[in-house]
Amino acid sequence: MDRMSQDQDQNPVTTELPQPARRSKRRAAAPALIGLGAIAVAGLAGAWFWREDIADDLITEELRKLGLPATYRIERISPSEQVIRNLVVGDPRRPDLVVEELRVATRLNWGWPGVGRITLVRPRLFGSLHGGKLSLGSLDKALRGGGDKDHVLPDLDVAVLDGRALIESDHGRLAARLAGAGALRGGFRGELALVSPKLTAQGCETGRATLYGKLTVSGERPRFKGPLRLGSVVCRDPDLRLAASGAQLDVVLDRLLDGGEGKIGLDGGALRFAGNGASGLTGSGRFTYRKQALNANFKARVTGIVTAQAQIGSLGFDGRMRSSHGFERFDLEGDVSGGGVAIGKSADAALAKGMQAGEGTLAAPLVRKFRKALAEETRGSRLSANLILRRGEDGLTLVLPQGHLRGTSGASVLTLSRVQAQFGGSRPVVTGNFASGGRDLPQVSGRMESDARGHLALQVEMADYAAGDSRLGIPRLTLAQSPDGAMRFSGEARLSGALPGGAARGVVLPVDGRWDADGVVTAWSACTPVRFESLSFANLALDRRSIQICPAPGSSILRSWGEGLDIALGVPRLDVSGRLGQTPIRIASGPLGYAQMAGRPGALTARGVDVALGSAEAPSRFRLARLDAQVGRNIGGTFDEADIGLAAVPLDLRQTAGNWRYSGGVLSIDQARFTLIDRQPAPRFQPLIARDASLRLENNVISAQAIMREPRSAREVVRADIVHDLGKASGHADLAVAGVTFDKDVQAETLSPLLLGIVSDLKGSVRGNGRIDWNERGVTSTGRFASDGLDFAAAFGPVKGLSGDVVFTDLLGFVTAPNQQLKIASVNPGIEVTDGVLGFQMEPGYLLRINGAKWPFMSGTLTLDPATMRIGASETRRYKLSVSGLDAATFVQHLELTNINASGIFDGEVPIVFDEQGGRIVDGYLASRDPGGNVSYLGALTYKDLSAMGNFAFGALKSVDYKHMEIGLNGSISGDILTRIAFDGLSQGSSADKNFLTKQIAKLPIRFIVKIKAPFFSLFGSMRSLYDPAYLTDPRTLGISQGIPPQALPKGGNSARPTPETVQPPVSENNP
Repeated sequence: MDRMSQDQDQNPVTTELPQPARRSKRRAAAPALIGLGAIAVAGLAGAWFWREDIADDLITEELRKLGLPATYRIERISPSEQVIRNLVVGDPRRPDLVVEELRVATRLNWGWPGVGRITLVRPRLFGSLHGGKLSLGSLDKALRGGGDKDHVLPDLDVAVLDGRALIESDHGRLAARLAGAGALRGGFRGELALVSPKLTAQGCETGRATLYGKLTVSGERPRFKGPLRLGSVVCRDPDLRLAASGAQLDVVLDRLLDGGEGKIGLDGGALRFAGNGASGLTGSGRFTYRKQALNANFKARVTGIVTAQAQIGSLGFDGRMRSSHGFERFDLEGDVSGGGVAIGKSADAALAKGMQAGEGTLAAPLVRKFRKALAEETRGSRLSANLILRRGEDGLTLVLPQGHLRGTSGASVLTLSRVQAQFGGSRPVVTGNFASGGRDLPQVSGRMESDARGHLALQVEMADYAAGDSRLGIPRLTLAQSPDGAMRFSGEARLSGALPGGAARGVVLPVDGRWDADGVVTAWSACTPVRFESLSFANLALDRRSIQICPAPGSSILRSWGEGLDIALGVPRLDVSGRLGQTPIRIASGPLGYAQMAGRPGALTARGVDVALGSAEAPSRFRLARLDAQVGRNIGGTFDEADIGLAAVPLDLRQTAGNWRYSGGVLSIDQARFTLIDRQPAPRFQPLIARDASLRLENNVISAQAIMREPRSAREVVRADIVHDLGKASGHADLAVAGVTFDKDVQAETLSPLLLGIVSDLKGSVRGNGRIDWNERGVTSTGRFASDGLDFAAAFGPVKGLSGDVVFTDLLGFVTAPNQQLKIASVNPGIEVTDGVLGFQMEPGYLLRINGAKWPFMSGTLTLDPATMRIGASETRRYKLSVSGLDAATFVQHLELTNINASGIFDGEVPIVFDEQGGRIVDGYLASRDPGGNVSYLGALTYKDLSAMGNFAFGALKSVDYKHMEIGLNGSISGDILTRIAFDGLSQGSSADKNFLTKQIAKLPIRFIVKIKAPFFSLFGSMRSLYDPAYLTDPRTLGISQGIPPQALPKGGNSARPTPETVQPPVSENNP
């Protein structure tokens, strides 16, 4: 034996065998041990009988049978023990198994030697795990031995001292340590430890993982008992994190190693998954697995579950599981229990955000009530359900016979019954009932059904849910899955409550749409009638009506997709009525459209909007040809061709256009343009225009500012500051006239047609202020206007320096306070009179009542007697000028007739009548006072061709005393006036030539009658006009005589007048 040992030392036995194909087979190292034990037995027998000759051959033969290329050194062979050292299996450079020392003890069995304890000292096993296949290198062939025989532990007594293994895998390195001793079929006791510093798989990575426990064998059944610990698990996609966790294992294998039973206890750490999480997982269970059948009873509980939608204090499952044919068929049945089910933070935040966004609408109180009630009911909620999960030939089936979530009040917040889902086909087939409720929560019920092809149908009803004045109900809602996977829904919703700036009551909204498999939701693909009992905005309340809303052709009103929400709708026509405050209102329009694409402001367009406000007999009207708007956080746009007329205010706005904006509950209009016109059939005012006007509607009050201008000259006329309270239907307009200047561009008739033909050639300026007030009782208006001096031409002559203040008690009606007075610097009806005062008042119906006017006149007075005239009316107007105390000497001096002297005091009247034929003087007269006067000629006779008798007569009559003189006036003031001058009681004056003849004639009663026919405005100034043709302007050239057009003058001017008709032949008959 020594020689053999020496030979072995000098020549280690190395047997090279063909490398077998490696095949993974998860078995224990028992066959290798058996082979090694057989080698030991063979060595012992050979050593006992022929130990020097056959030991080497026996070991070599056993290794060859196992297909193990190995090297070794026989350390010692004795009757009681055989020792082999440095056993290396596989490639020596990368061995699969290295055993420092292998000891095989010999024992006697009925006198025959047998294999005793096999001791492995510091064995080292190396392997790999790739693609799910375990390989131990050259040991694979030995491990595959046994064929179809039962796998049982070999009948060996084995001791392992400091055994270790290292497995290289796709997921990391796995190290094992085994130490123990005993019979493999009963009595083995040892310790097994597995450790890996890090494992990776499918984007996940673990911390340190360990398995440590007692490994024993009793009754040929191996048993492992010990903890499995996992440091952590981190996954990037999906986002998953599991804190340190562990499991207590107690597993017993059957004798044939083809089944077993055991117990398990779980103690998991905190879990986070895609924003969801749980604080811990605990559980326990018992199981058996035999003949590919599993039976298990277990309990599991997860605590601190947090998701975006819900929070659950604890959720447990207590049930059992049975499987056969591996897991091709299984039944899982048990009870689910839990507590502290509450809405998640994200869902609650969404409710809070929705409540905030819905402020001012019916959604806010409903969501507020729902949120509060849900929080109260779920604070002490309890969850219970029975669950059955089966897998068979027809696929996977989930059955939920019943399930309840009960709130704090004890009421059922959610109930599920007879729910069944079959997953065998391409689509699940689902049936079942559900209901929700609880204190102050919506009462919802529904039924789920699926046809044989898995098309789901859902019937839902929700009773009216109310919070204050807000109410929402869903009498019916049907969801049906179509063959292409899309879900169609149809039904009806009823709602009442607040809307932005208003409220709705009894709205009936049909619901119709489609939810496609790709997540796109479309709704209302056909025209849909929307009914309401009442609809109000601010003080606008609309009566019961139905409005038809339609989609664009080939489209739908609503489309929700991955990028957002698209809305496009149209209203073919609008016809609604109601009340604005206490005022009836009717709104009609042509087509109305609204569109809003995802992420963009909405666009609103309306055409032909017609609003009638007030009674049907006398409504205020607002007509807009076009209204456009951009609808986003704020609403704004443009409008044009709008006509606005308030029934209470007799003024209309035409061709109104501008920009408008609605933000923060405030409607504003700026850069507005309009034309202001008088609504009366006979307009009192000419149209005025406004540019850059502005308007603001806030808290139901309208305020507006505008500057009115004369259209052609663009000259400012009046500034208007308007306030109107829609709630009270009252308001006012403050009017400010800074100073309207009249010149060649702006005349009186430019502003008011009522003044056409009354005054012209107006020069000067007018200033003042006015105010218009209106309410449900009517309209009032006042004002005060003044001028420092107006010049104009009137029918009776030029007027200069008209000044003073005029107070209006009805500005719109042209009504003044009684007895208004104006100063007149001068008026020239042929003879200029100065420093007059005119008293007048305007009365309703444009009646001008002249209280009188008075001027100093030729050392006497000229008075306009009281009279009336209706402005703008076609009527006969009568005026009377009264002359009192006219001094003939002053009169002659005023006419600058230097060759004539006159004396005498005159009184008289000049009645003037204006009608459709023009103005005329009717029976006017001037009569001298007693004792008469004198008329004398102071100059020399300029006509040399008079006869001697003529010269004689002129000398005798160049100074005449009269006792009575009367001047009669008749004729048209726009044509010729027939003047009749009659002298009575004539006698020669002191400067006349006297002779026998004159003395004789003086004894006779003489009466001179002189008739003059001349234009009125040239009559008194005929003498001066010989030297100054421009002395007096003929009003006919100004066109101010009532209805009489200007008369063209001959090219020669005044000196070329046509010869007037002869009043009396040159040689008159005797006139006694």
